[in-house]
Amino acid sequence: MRRITRARLNPAALAAAVSSPRRGAVASFVGVVRAFHAGRRVVGIAYDCFTPLAETELARILRRAEKKWPVAAAAAHRVGELRVGEASLAVAAASAHRPQAFAACRWIVEQVKRRLPVWKKERYVGGAGRWLPGCALHRARARP
Repeated sequence: MRRITRARLNPAALAAAVSSPRRGAVASFVGVVRAFHAGRRVVGIAYDCFTPLAETELARILRRAEKKWPVAAAAAHRVGELRVGEASLAVAAASAHRPQAFAACRWIVEQVKRRLPVWKKERYVGGAGRWLPGCALHRARARP
């Protein structure tokens, strides 16, 4: 399962999608909107992306993880307006053994942050906001 969605994420359903009696380890990660960033109070974040490209890249990331480790993997990323405490990214990787599940889950999270064309606009107390590049590729291009 891989998707970019406006709907609330369900990390338990994502973990259940990769679970099976043959996989005794399920590692998961849930990224949530934090209340502070760079010394400013955050009230929410708007995520945006080009969905067809983001879903294609997410599928590539998950396929690569499944080739690298003996895992079943799934991930979902929210777009749209999110409040503090809401999940923006959920990842699950299931394997027969813990080390592979942990390694794959961490790798997927890092690859999503590095490669997915997702942008975010943090909104701060007082109404101010600013767009921040969501992936390392965009951050690298934004630097002089």
